[in-house]
Amino acid sequence: MNSNNTYDIIIVGGGLAGLSSAILLSRKKYKVLVLEKETYPKHKVCGEYISMESKPFLESIGLPIEEMNLPVICKLMVTDTRGNEINAGLPQGGFGISRYKLDNTLAELAQKAGAVLLTKTKADNIQFENEVFTVNAGNQTFTSKIVCGTWGKRSNIDIKWERPFIQKKNNSLNNYVGIKYHIHYPWPKDCIGLHNFTDGYCGISSIEGDKCCMSYLTTAASLQKNGNDVKKMERNVLMRNSWLEKIFAKAEFLYESPVAI
Repeated sequence: MNSNNTYDIIIVGGGLAGLSSAILLSRKKYKVLVLEKETYPKHKVCGEYISMESKPFLESIGLPIEEMNLPVICKLMVTDTRGNEINAGLPQGGFGISRYKLDNTLAELAQKAGAVLLTKTKADNIQFENEVFTVNAGNQTFTSKIVCGTWGKRSNIDIKWERPFIQKKNNSLNNYVGIKYHIHYPWPKDCIGLHNFTDGYCGISSIEGDKCCMSYLTTAASLQKNGNDVKKMERNVLMRNSWLEKIFAKAEFLYESPVAI
């Protein structure tokens, strides 16, 4: 196990878990490889609100939170499906940062710590034999003593391995749709809003650069009822909430189309 493609640890998936692990393990002088199928920076479907309980850990791995001038969120608004609201304080609170910025910064920190990061590199298979893992990615082969699977759910490897949750048919508990926008809108920087609508809810809060993240979760059935047309569903379902109607009408949308999962 001394070739250039041999590592102590291979991490498959360069999201928050994979990159954080790579930083910590590389600092311990392990030879670490991260395989990521996408590139950085990249938008991901996410509410982009981080609780303050995670701040000490993120700072410990090198994220310069105080220097980033991120919005601190200490208030909560919740509305019902018609737009009636209640407001409360968030004693612990959180801060807003986009995955576009967060993942890219962690990727830079991982490389600075000594990890090898290969983007546009999708792991096709992982095998374990004679106490050695072999990871195939396109026409490349890597070996290691340990592999960390941080690829999220329902990956190509999960399908190849025929993992039990892959075999289950979609049902009301797992058949969801997530949509995210970045917008310009005069939303209070210190507040996170959770706006309910039939079969889902939409969150809005500030992130870096005077932008807001607006993301919502709903059922695939709701989308299907509206001809699988996101804009139609937003008009017919989300905008029955008066707050969402106002936000959709007045916001400047910064994507040509939403990020969806």
